[in-house]
This record gives sequence, structure tokens and C-alpha cells, in this order.
Amino acid sequence: MPFATTRATLSRQWALLRQLPGRSPGLTSSELACRLRDLGFTVSKRTVERDLNDLSLIFPLERNDKSIPYGWHWAAGVVNELRGTTDLLAHLKGEALQAPPGEGIELVARISDPLARQLREAPLSSDMQLTAHDQGHRLRATVSDGSSLRWWLLSRGDELVVEQPAQLREEIGKILSNAAAQYQTP
Repeated sequence: MPFATTRATLSRQWALLRQLPGRSPGLTSSELACRLRDLGFTVSKRTVERDLNDLSLIFPLERNDKSIPYGWHWAAGVVNELRGTTDLLAHLKGEALQAPPGEGIELVARISDPLARQLREAPLSSDMQLTAHDQGHRLRATVSDGSSLRWWLLSRGDELVVEQPAQLREEIGKILSNAAAQYQTP
């Protein structure tokens, strides 16, 4: 039972971090509790307040104390000082790979079942599609083409094989081949 409780808490806190805006005035505990309820979490305003206080000890979060009720948001300026935090914050909020309307590339990839489960909870884009196959799933999504996409693809290791676009498949394949060659014994 403690494992299930811990997992539920982590899922709730992960979802909470994804709801926080990037600037002041932020969202109140009540607004965040409503958003979490919309996502299927049974949560009180007080639980959200406790979570935010705990998470602010780990993540660069700020509370707007200028007026009551207080608004919570990601700290301004901190993301530029911490290497990689900008990408992390964007990923936490589900924005790093989402292409602006009418832009981006269509990513098609074969992915593992565990990765498909993760993506159902945190989709790469609003038009993302997952199709089950004998050995995993096919992912299709319009995503922003850039360093965040490459970082994400490479971080998936053997859970993902890019099929399209062909140029991206070739690029990722070369990077992985070069990396694998460095592990070959002389």
C-alpha cells in the first residue's frame, strides 16, 4: 500500500508542476486544485498548498505574496542560470516539443509499450496518435523541430526508432552508431 500511495503522490505532484505558469501572478491553490480535479485527482486546496510548499524546496517555484490569494508560478530568471532547466521546465509543462499551429514536422516512430504508456499521460502534441502493433506502438505527432526534439529522441535509447522524417532518422541513427562504436572493444 505505501508504494501505491507514493506513486499516487508523485503523479499528482508531477501533474501539479505541469500546471504552473511561467510568470507572475501565477495560479492560486484553489485554481490548481480545480485543474487537478479536472485531470482526475481527488485533491483539496490544502493538499495543493502542502505540495507546493514541499515542491518549492526542490524546484525553482515562487509564490506571489502581493495579494491574497497567493499565486504560484515558476521562478523568473532562474531557468537561464541553471543549465538544462529551461528544457526541463518546458518538458514538465508539456511545451518543449509542441509545435506552434501550422508549423513543425510530422514525427513517425516505433516506440515501446512502456513509452506509449508515458506518452498517453503526457502527449507530445495535441494531434498525437498511438497505434498498437505486435511489438510496441507507432507514434505519429506534429512536433517542433529543434534541439529539444533531438535531446528527447536520444534520451529514449532503444525505446524508440524514428521512421520519419527520413533526414531525422538518418541523423539520429548516425549519432547512435557513433556512440555505440565508442563502446566497442579495441
